[in-house]
Amino acid sequence: MPPSRRTTAPPGADRPLRIVQVVRSDAFAGVERYMCQVADLLASRGHQVVVVGGDPERMRVELGKRVEHVPASSVGQAVRALLGRRDADIVHAHMTAAETAAWLAHPVQRAPIVATRHFASDRGSSAPARMLSRLVSRSISSDIAISRFVADSIAGPSVLLYSGVPDREQSPLDAPTVVMLQRLTTEKAPSVGVLAWSESGLASMGWRLVLAGGGGLHDELVAQARRLGVSESVDFVGLVADTDRLLDRSSIVLAPAPGEPFGLSVVEAMAHGVPVVAAAGGAHLETVGDDGLLFPPGDASSAARALVELATDRGHRLEVGAALRRRQRRLFSLIDHVDSLEQLYRDQAAGVGAPPA
Repeated sequence: MPPSRRTTAPPGADRPLRIVQVVRSDAFAGVERYMCQVADLLASRGHQVVVVGGDPERMRVELGKRVEHVPASSVGQAVRALLGRRDADIVHAHMTAAETAAWLAHPVQRAPIVATRHFASDRGSSAPARMLSRLVSRSISSDIAISRFVADSIAGPSVLLYSGVPDREQSPLDAPTVVMLQRLTTEKAPSVGVLAWSESGLASMGWRLVLAGGGGLHDELVAQARRLGVSESVDFVGLVADTDRLLDRSSIVLAPAPGEPFGLSVVEAMAHGVPVVAAAGGAHLETVGDDGLLFPPGDASSAARALVELATDRGHRLEVGAALRRRQRRLFSLIDHVDSLEQLYRDQAAGVGAPPA
């Protein structure tokens, strides 16, 4: 039986909750986009939702009128925002700085804290940071792992709760465009993607590669494309706010990161029915799985062959894209995600599984 798709609170639900979602950020990327989508759906179910952090302009555009937004580009600002919400039933923190803010506010604020673990590593990148993280973690009622890969990579217990994305219509897959929708940073292995593009030879068939994202490797990747002789077929478009529009105009998504913790952009591509060529590592094994085309991490030649296989056969693209779209609806639905998240909030607000005082 397929999972239910409720857009309102299920029958018999308790009173609406007062929820604060917090990230220490002045940016708008995957985490902030996820927070907006979740907050809007929770608010549509009658909950009172406040979102703290994220680029003020973008967050206000993305959030519905029923959700309040409070900027927080520093830990101090996040703490002040949380102290101003002492009636909250739950605080949901995203990433270490927000967890620290929630911990600092907790003696006064007192709401249970849940934390989403967005990375496949333990908290803290240095000895002092790890020491602080141990203190912070004591105040967290529940850690949420966004994939089995993350759950298996972090210390301590966690709740496995796959992130979800909204269902979308099938993209036409008739544009000669391959997209890499990701940060241009080392852990995302964008150079493997550029090399795969070069080896595919698709530029000579009129196809283009679009790199959508920002990061420190931008100039290095521009130089790599020039060195490989494919710079005229590669578009660096920077951060893209309207990812739905980009995916609707794409036919393949290339995801070369070898250890992706989840890959929200990959799952968004799946929702649009865009076939994905991904490195067979990290959470790609869970999200894309056998329904997409996986290649050994770092193997640009295998990635190139997969790109050619899809680019030269629209019927195959549609077949793979449809399978991935069905997979997204079965496993990574935003509504199903919020169903589970809402129950977790209620359990924590009621003291179920709370940490010892």
